[in-house]
Amino acid sequence: MIQAFKAELKKLLTVRSTYFIFGFCIVLLVFFGFYVSGWRIDNLSLLDPSTLSSDVTAAVSTVSVFAGIIAILLVTHEYRYNTIMYTLTASNSRSKVLLSKILVITGLSVVFVVFFGVLSPLATVLGVHAHHLKLVPQTFHYWNLVWRCFFYGLGYAMAGLLIAAIVRNQIGAVVTLLIFPATVERLLSLLLKNNSVYLPFTALSTVIGQGENVYNTITPFHAFLVFCGYLVLGFAVTWYLFLRRDAA
Repeated sequence: MIQAFKAELKKLLTVRSTYFIFGFCIVLLVFFGFYVSGWRIDNLSLLDPSTLSSDVTAAVSTVSVFAGIIAILLVTHEYRYNTIMYTLTASNSRSKVLLSKILVITGLSVVFVVFFGVLSPLATVLGVHAHHLKLVPQTFHYWNLVWRCFFYGLGYAMAGLLIAAIVRNQIGAVVTLLIFPATVERLLSLLLKNNSVYLPFTALSTVIGQGENVYNTITPFHAFLVFCGYLVLGFAVTWYLFLRRDAA
């Protein structure tokens, strides 16, 4: 198990796309944090004690998509370059291989949430001070903020893993992760109306406070339980397929 985990971690750290995406996220959040949210901050935000707290959730909701893409690339690179059989034969259990991927991607989501959750408000503060302005004393509901951000980041990373393991095609998996929340769920919401809050990515967005929960029919904690249900079902399907596909 330890060897499988080390192998997956090495794959993550030796793929150039990991660093490219991480660097792109840094540039993106520094620009929006320092310039848009900091330098060009409006008077209403200056007087809002939750401005920095909102920056944290906005940053996490933005970069979590990229964490999901990295998770997809970690899995699909092996199928694209036909190295998956080497991974499977190097371990005495396919379940250990899948669990190792889950653990590595979980660690990735934690790094993304912590790093960018701190970077974004820090960049905002620097931008505000650079423009010779001053925010009112800020309020952070730490526990509420931490669990929602960590779960959102983990949720997107796990969604990327599940999609990649099922689709196995790199482009198809990335397109699915990007298109499904923005297009498919929005179309389904027209049909489901207030029940659309039970769709997977809509529920995940509700957890972090970014969802369109206009009917107030579901709380962040209930949305957390809904998405957990999708994860359990998704991992059950993924585990079954991972054991059966390409089995000798």
